[in-house]
Amino acid sequence: MRTLVILSLAACNNLEAGVSLPEKDTGDTGEGGGGDTDTVDTVDTDDDQDDDGFSPADGDCDDAEPRVSPAREEDDDDGLDNDCDGRVDEDFKGVDVAYVTSGGEGHIYQIDHIGRLEADVQAGDCIPIFLDAAPDGGWYVNDNLAAVSHVATDGTCTQLADFSEADWPPYAVTVTPDGTLYVVLADRLSTVASDGTVTDLASWDPETEFYPIGLASDPLTGTVGLFDYFGGFATYHREDGFAYVVKPDFANPALYGVISGAHGDDGGWYVPATSAAGVGIFRLEGTAWVLQDEWSDEDWSPFMMAVDADDPDRPEFYVSATAGAYQVIWRVIHGSNAAEHLWVSDGTDFGNFYGVVSRFY
Repeated sequence: MRTLVILSLAACNNLEAGVSLPEKDTGDTGEGGGGDTDTVDTVDTDDDQDDDGFSPADGDCDDAEPRVSPAREEDDDDGLDNDCDGRVDEDFKGVDVAYVTSGGEGHIYQIDHIGRLEADVQAGDCIPIFLDAAPDGGWYVNDNLAAVSHVATDGTCTQLADFSEADWPPYAVTVTPDGTLYVVLADRLSTVASDGTVTDLASWDPETEFYPIGLASDPLTGTVGLFDYFGGFATYHREDGFAYVVKPDFANPALYGVISGAHGDDGGWYVPATSAAGVGIFRLEGTAWVLQDEWSDEDWSPFMMAVDADDPDRPEFYVSATAGAYQVIWRVIHGSNAAEHLWVSDGTDFGNFYGVVSRFY
C-alpha cells in the first residue's frame, strides 16, 4: 500500500484561544339560485397541499402534514421529520470523536453539547481514524488506515473489510439513510456490505485527477460528498452516479489541508481548510469554496469536522485538533469568527484526536 503522511500535518497546534395561509378556492361563483346547485371544490389544486406555506418544490418533504416544512423546528417526540432534514425526532446531543493514545490504543469519546465527557468507549483491537455513526448505535470506523470495521457500544471491534493489500489506503467512511456504508480510498469510492463484500462504484487517478480523503452524506437525499485534499469536490448518488463539482488544481489549489467535510441541515457542504483567504470553515457555493468563519490564532489548524446546523442561519462547527500533549474539540459558531473550547484533555497523554461526528438521538 502506498502510504501518505497527510494525516500528521495537523498535529502541532496551540491552545491559546480562548406565513400567512393561502385562501382556498371554494368553487362558489355566487351565481344561480337553488341551494343544491352550488358546488364546493374539495380538491386543493395548488402546489401547497397542506397550506403550510411550502410546496414540495420549496422543500416540503411531507405536503400532507402541516407540521412538516423546512421552516419548522424539530419536535423530538412526534415521529415526524418536522424540519425536513432527513432525520426523525433528532436532538443534537454532542459529538463522538476518535482518539488514539500515544501507546496506540483506540478509543471513541462521547462528549455532550456543553463539553462533558459522557463516555469513553475502548475500541478493542480497532484503531479508529475516521468514523461515522452506525444504525445500531455503534460506529463504523476506518481502522488504522488499513480496514473498515464496526465498533459496538461495548467496544467490541469487528473487521468488515481488509484493505491492507490495496494500492492506496482507505480514508473516511459515511452511512446514508438507507444504511449503506461507503468508504473512500485515494483511488476509488466503494461500499462495504455487512458480510464484508466490497463493491467499487467509481475510480480515478489520485496522482493526476482527484485525491479525496473526506467523505460525508446528505441525510435527506442520500447524496455522498467526496472532499479532495486540495479543494476538489465530487458527489455520488445511486441513481445519478459519480460527478465532479470542483476539479482540484494540484499546482495552484484553491484550498489545501482538506482532511474531512460535513453536510449541514441548510443543504450546504462544509470543510475546515486553509486558503489564501485564511484558515477556517468554507462552504461550497456553486463551484467555489467561500470562507464562512475564520480565526486569528494561526498556531493551530483545523483537522476533522462535524456540524450541527439545526439553525441554518447559525450553524455550529466542531473541529478536532491536537496541540502538543492536549487534545481539543473546538466549537466555531457561524458569524463569530472565533473558536472556543468545547473540550480539552488534561495533557497527560500525547495521543491524537482524529475523526469527529455529530451525535443525534
